[in-house]
Amino acid sequence: MATGDDLEGRLAMQYEPATYRRRIAGHDVIIHCHHYNARLQRTLEGARGIDGKGLIASTAESVFADHLARAGRPEDDEATRLALAELLYARLGFGRIDLGRLAEGVVTASSSHFVEGWLAGLGQSERNVCTFTEGYLQAAVFAVLGAAVTVRETECMARGAACCSFVVERGERGSSPRIAPAPNRKQAGVPVPAERGGPFVRSANVDEQAIIDAVVGIPMVGDAAGLIPAFSVYLANMPADFYNQVCIGFVEAMRGLGREKAAMRLLVSDAEHCGMNTFRGIMHSPEWDGLIAPMVRDRADALIAIIAISNALGWGDWHITAHTPTSLALESRYGYEAVGFREYRGEASTPQCAMLTGVAAGVMELVYGEGTVEDRYGTFASHEESCVSCGAPACIFTVERVE
Repeated sequence: MATGDDLEGRLAMQYEPATYRRRIAGHDVIIHCHHYNARLQRTLEGARGIDGKGLIASTAESVFADHLARAGRPEDDEATRLALAELLYARLGFGRIDLGRLAEGVVTASSSHFVEGWLAGLGQSERNVCTFTEGYLQAAVFAVLGAAVTVRETECMARGAACCSFVVERGERGSSPRIAPAPNRKQAGVPVPAERGGPFVRSANVDEQAIIDAVVGIPMVGDAAGLIPAFSVYLANMPADFYNQVCIGFVEAMRGLGREKAAMRLLVSDAEHCGMNTFRGIMHSPEWDGLIAPMVRDRADALIAIIAISNALGWGDWHITAHTPTSLALESRYGYEAVGFREYRGEASTPQCAMLTGVAAGVMELVYGEGTVEDRYGTFASHEESCVSCGAPACIFTVERVE
């Protein structure tokens, strides 16, 4: 069996400054917090007329079957593959799973990023919430045993259980929604921009590169519970492929019902809440107080610092091009949504960056709004004017205060 140090080495994070991307075992990973992940799940699973739960589980299975395959080695024995599946889940920040009783068809989880997110942001649930984990476990069983199985959660901590419990069922499986990458995915993607755009709005007070270097240097991996409590939120390293696939699948399923615009509005709304809640936590964290607060002289400095932090989280190269207390313009040349859409679907007819669109409004509401999060929500409106997914050289976002 491979040593723990060897397995951890396979899952070490590499940061690519040219694209502001994080990569673990061959997959770009995006750091988001429990607020965004729980809200995105609720949106997909709560939409009537589509199989949002099936989309989440099948996407997690597809993405992590590939992720575990990339992290594995041909010489790995079964014990090593089991340990790797448990370790990847924990290091990415999703919690702790115990595969020790897999032969009996039973898996337990003692901690869960999705349970924490649901309870913190949405309250106690009347149903089980670990859909993502069901899909991950299906991938893990395939990686370990080579068997296609169905995993079903039977008890959930979000409903008051002592731990989350899952049963592993063999036999025929029903079909689930699944988004396949383009056959020529590498050619369909967007090349790394050779030059920066701009000009960008800077502050003499804020050392953006120092912020990026410091945040990248923080070891954002799961603790003993497999969770990442940092910046006053729970973070997770989610493969960009997962976000791109579930969002593309959601919009396409809603398009089939004539509700494509509503789907995009829902995704933007989830991200708007994320922008406020995530960065509110960051601005009230010890990390902010120690590193960033000494640089901040006014609200504009705070906004510039927030954008620098986001560039360290793997979202993909965006910067301020114009800014007043009531308006904001941003440029992104390698956002994960735009690049991902091109890889999966080719050139788009309309902009696709729902997450960045929503976050752009959310950070303005946080920095320049007043009152509670609920009071601030909707006080700024954002719009993506051009998008790399449509063939433009950059994604351009504008934000205006709602009068």
